Amino acid sequence: MKKIVVLCLAILLIASVTAMAADNGISVSKDGRHVTANKPASQIMPLQVDPFSGLTILYSNASSYPLGKYWCCNGWTISGTGSALAFQAADAMPFTPSVNATVTHIGVGVGFVEGDNEVSVSLNADASGLPGAALASFTPTGLPTFGSCCSDEVGSITGVPVTAGTQYWVVVQTTTPSSTTFGVWNDNDTNETAQPFAFENSNEGSGWFSTAGILGVFGVAGTVQ
Repeated sequence: MKKIVVLCLAILLIASVTAMAADNGISVSKDGRHVTANKPASQIMPLQVDPFSGLTILYSNASSYPLGKYWCCNGWTISGTGSALAFQAADAMPFTPSVNATVTHIGVGVGFVEGDNEVSVSLNADASGLPGAALASFTPTGLPTFGSCCSDEVGSITGVPVTAGTQYWVVVQTTTPSSTTFGVWNDNDTNETAQPFAFENSNEGSGWFSTAGILGVFGVAGTVQ
């Protein structure tokens, strides 16, 4: 009975947040995992210098078109329990390098809705097909408003060696579980077929879960060994 009551409360909470967010042009899926900006921001981010210039790109699903490097207005929920959503949500996208290399930079397309304007981005090892231990991380702040396009959040990390043919993960989550952050990891627009990735959602239990969908936009770069 307790589990049923908790589940009902979670559903009611998501429904109320969805209605509230819709007034601001933001809608959240019934399961709380996916977010849509129904009123795209009118401004377009200025063109950026290639953040991976001089490095070997080990993985990227960002478009080469600078004004449309990813979808402006759809993406995966990133939130803390202190946010308007009142639950913790994180997402992890997999990649497998084709060569032995050292990762020095990670880039993601993440937008801000409300709360603390920051997220944590990490490179994680694999643990039986799900994200394992974090190998390195950085904390981008001052994220662009979700629904605008197309700014990159790129950070340098202490060089992490990766092995060809081994799966790794890029994880985006709040800096603390109780954070007030409500952000969105934008969908990529170069491969719109459902692909495996992982998510955390405290409404659905603890730990990482496997799922599939359009991957969040990200890139990994470094030097080849």
